[in-house]
Amino acid sequence: MQELKLNQNINQLHFIHSAKNSAGGITEYHFEYAYDISAKGQLKLIPQLPLPDRPFIHLYTQIKGAGIIGQWLPDSGLRKQLIGDWTCPSEINLSHSAPVICFFDGQDKNVCTISISEVSKNVHLLAGVHEETGELTLHIVVYLSAPVNPQQISVRFDQRSLAFGEVLRDTVYWWDALLPDAPMEIPDSARLPMYSTWYAYHQNMTDQSLTKEYETAAEMGMRGVIIDDGWQTADNNRGYGFCGDWNPETGKFPDFSLHIRKIHDLGMKCMIWYSVPFMGEYSKTWSSFENMLLHYDPVLHTGVLDPRYPAVRRYLISTYQKALKDWDLDGFKLDFIDSFHSYPDTPQWNKKMDFCEIQDAVYCLMLEISRTLKKEKPELLIEFRQNYIGPQMRRFGNIFRVGDCPMSGITNRVAITDLKLLSGSTAVHSDMIMWSADETAENAAVQLINCIFSTLQISVRLNDLTSRQKKALEHYLHFSVAYRDVLLTGTFTPSSPLGQYPVLCAQKNGIWICAVYNSRQAVRFPENSGLQEYWMLNGTAENTVFILSSGKLMGELTVFDCCGDKVSQQSSENLGSLRELTVPSGGSLRFRAADL
Repeated sequence: MQELKLNQNINQLHFIHSAKNSAGGITEYHFEYAYDISAKGQLKLIPQLPLPDRPFIHLYTQIKGAGIIGQWLPDSGLRKQLIGDWTCPSEINLSHSAPVICFFDGQDKNVCTISISEVSKNVHLLAGVHEETGELTLHIVVYLSAPVNPQQISVRFDQRSLAFGEVLRDTVYWWDALLPDAPMEIPDSARLPMYSTWYAYHQNMTDQSLTKEYETAAEMGMRGVIIDDGWQTADNNRGYGFCGDWNPETGKFPDFSLHIRKIHDLGMKCMIWYSVPFMGEYSKTWSSFENMLLHYDPVLHTGVLDPRYPAVRRYLISTYQKALKDWDLDGFKLDFIDSFHSYPDTPQWNKKMDFCEIQDAVYCLMLEISRTLKKEKPELLIEFRQNYIGPQMRRFGNIFRVGDCPMSGITNRVAITDLKLLSGSTAVHSDMIMWSADETAENAAVQLINCIFSTLQISVRLNDLTSRQKKALEHYLHFSVAYRDVLLTGTFTPSSPLGQYPVLCAQKNGIWICAVYNSRQAVRFPENSGLQEYWMLNGTAENTVFILSSGKLMGELTVFDCCGDKVSQQSSENLGSLRELTVPSGGSLRFRAADL
């Protein structure tokens, strides 16, 4: 790596020092900056960006490309291939993604991971192949808004040849050590399966129809309910024009408090949905806030509230506080946080605002929401959806959910894995799992296996399921609860990010669980004397799995189908060096090692 270079249009910025970590392979570059004037500058090296109209810091360097085959970003999803340095940069701020990029090799090892200490302000991050040299050009642009006292920014280069997932987890620890507020506590209920109303009912919900679903959900092993969009409006057209008043629609819920008591009586937690930034133009509250908006969207018939106004923040906080008390809620699904950003029609700062920077106001809003509500209910649950899943967001919420990907098991699997690598102890939830009414139980089970290393959220009409669909779902719900310690908090090992993670494994307390998603993918069983129980879940459409071992493992091998019914069992089984085993699609294999 060449020297980290500077390009800025602020009147004070200087390099303090670079420091190599005692662990070796890690270098941190530390800078201090301050300014008291505003002037336009030029980013001659990044033609994709518009001319900045505010102060910025621009850091750039080149990274040797040898051995690198792909790049990992928090929001790269299914696209982790290398890109050219002429492509558009990633836009990052407090409420969108996180400032880190990892370059990995063909053995799933880190080549270079770059992370930035600035996790709130607007950042542009671009790393791409420079065609002329075969190097990777890295650009980091941090935008500044208001005059500030001297501050510091650090850029961390981790070039240790470790598993890329391990390096990303260390990046999380680095951020945690820098940030003043601790991540929000995670109660046990954040890691138990939940039923969501969204895909099953969208806005077409009623007290009676949902109550029947809750009863079945509780019987099947779900321990929480998320009442999504629709509880607050009679309009079922999936718009946001009626958001803002946040009163239960009496035509759907004659007594909302009673409805929630029914959920609690079933032994389940209850969370409800709010679109935090949206103030619908048809709401009664619209007239109070129509002049305190970041943006108006005529298609969605809603405004995006401007959190720089104290009145906006007070209104939102008091709304959630009142709901928590009046209805005895257990938590909130706080949606669309990433809509808090600057738009072409965003007004300039005025004297009624107490923040100049939007993301600073978002931080204040979200931290105050979390603190205020936790005083009322210490084991509060707050869910955020991809991509507002950065380091700061962990301070305000304890559940990160995959972004909407209906019926796409592969998208769910990749996003779950990416979230787990960057979320620390924060609970990671699947996007709501749904399938077609005439889907086979095997294919439904494959979807569940795609999500098995997360807390499962389910959103199908449970009382309309076929008997085999229901049995498969119930089986994997019970499996996910029984082995949640391993699946959710065990040592998690992803493989082949360019291949969409075809094998995922977790290990804890003598138990190893592996899921395979590509047909004819051989999986090596770890031969560790501390392991007593091995599971292999067949997340493919084939009825065969392949196992590699040294041939020294002896024990009892049991095969189950997608519903958890036993298919076969063999005692004193020697796994052999390479074995092809019959395991039904959506089914599983359990191996219990013999005591030697």
